[in-house]
Amino acid sequence: MLTNLERLKRVLPKELYDPSQDDRLELDIAAASAAIENYCKRSFKKQLYTERVSGYETSKYINLRNYPVHSITEFSNAWEYEILDDGRIYCANGWPTGEHNIKVSYIGGYVLPGDATNEEPRTLPEPLELACLLYVQMLQRDPGIKSERVGNINVTYIDDDLGGRLPAPVVALISPYVGRWV
Repeated sequence: MLTNLERLKRVLPKELYDPSQDDRLELDIAAASAAIENYCKRSFKKQLYTERVSGYETSKYINLRNYPVHSITEFSNAWEYEILDDGRIYCANGWPTGEHNIKVSYIGGYVLPGDATNEEPRTLPEPLELACLLYVQMLQRDPGIKSERVGNINVTYIDDDLGGRLPAPVVALISPYVGRWV
């Protein structure tokens, strides 16, 4: 998950936090994390991934989905290559041509807040965690109310249904991390 319950408790307004709702908050964190990863078309957790990609002699690059790439553990067509930023792998001579003909297993992604240790501290970019925290806070509010006022009781309802889309502030934070190669 892109954040954890402890961090959420520290940023959640006191009036929205109820200790008896910890299980629901964990579910909201999981749902917000999944929605963000789905929007970005990639996973962020540092782990082993395997992908099949198409090679083209005319292209010197193949692109992997779950960057940053830390190491490659298996390459089906072992060519000399160089790992570049953003999940790109470079081969000076180009890649063998074919549809899904290259199998790559690699360690990619970020160390998430819940997986961090002293030996391997978190590496998840702060905007991704902030987007998750913000989205969870939005899930805690009544989704039909846009604004409210207590004096003379004034409530404004949302007239624009998001239709399953992420809220604009969340999208603004995560846009730089959308998988560009898929």
